[in-house]
Amino acid sequence: MQIYEELLNLKKKGENGILITVVEKDGFGPATPGIKMLVTKNKRIGTVGGGSLEEFAYKKALDLLKNKKNELHKYALNEENKVIENTGMVCGGNVTLFYEYIGSGEKLYIFGAGHVGKALTYHINPLNYFVTVIDERDGIFNDFPNINKTINSTVSDFFKNNIIEDNSYIVISTPSHAHDYEVLKNVYLNSKPKYIGMLASDTKANLMVKKLKDEVSNADLSILHTPVGLDIGGPTPHEIAISIISEIQSIKYQKKQIKKMRKIW
Repeated sequence: MQIYEELLNLKKKGENGILITVVEKDGFGPATPGIKMLVTKNKRIGTVGGGSLEEFAYKKALDLLKNKKNELHKYALNEENKVIENTGMVCGGNVTLFYEYIGSGEKLYIFGAGHVGKALTYHINPLNYFVTVIDERDGIFNDFPNINKTINSTVSDFFKNNIIEDNSYIVISTPSHAHDYEVLKNVYLNSKPKYIGMLASDTKANLMVKKLKDEVSNADLSILHTPVGLDIGGPTPHEIAISIISEIQSIKYQKKQIKKMRKIW
């Protein structure tokens, strides 16, 4: 039961793990088909038989956790129950382990819980994203849609106390140009996202990018999308939100984008 409870906790927290299951055993060995071990970046729960096999599985799981992959591996064991991978030896038995990546979906961070931020959380809710919304304003989350996580914090405090997961998606839509730039700069200095979208006019976008290039010399502008969203039309917060989600989906699935012509930075 502890493993299944921990799987639910991982989902709620937006964390990831590798669930290892013994799916087959031939001959001699400590593993029993059906037993499981859950490995996260901080701990492991359960067992796949102990000894060298378990240590080998634990290290393999940590590697797969970084790459978010599932794998099936068959191992040979010698008389001392030591793991000998890919040798074909059968003197001590064979054990097959299934490594299953357990994730909470792609990570989306929305800075700003205003009209567009609220519309974004509403429309993206059915999709497989773990959504975190950050805003410092008092009471801003009182009537907010039900999402995974809200953080009532200033931009500076957020980056002091939180780490943005690599390859995440970020949308910047705060009520202040100064705060937008503060987020933008901190994102580049403190994280490695897959996508950054910033709500802006063409004029604001060019000014922000120029300032960023002056202050962060190695900024990868290929991941920055501002003005944010695909050019599908519509001025309302819900229409803008749909255009942003469309752009995020196009990045996620590596599709060709329909963008407005803009200046080359």
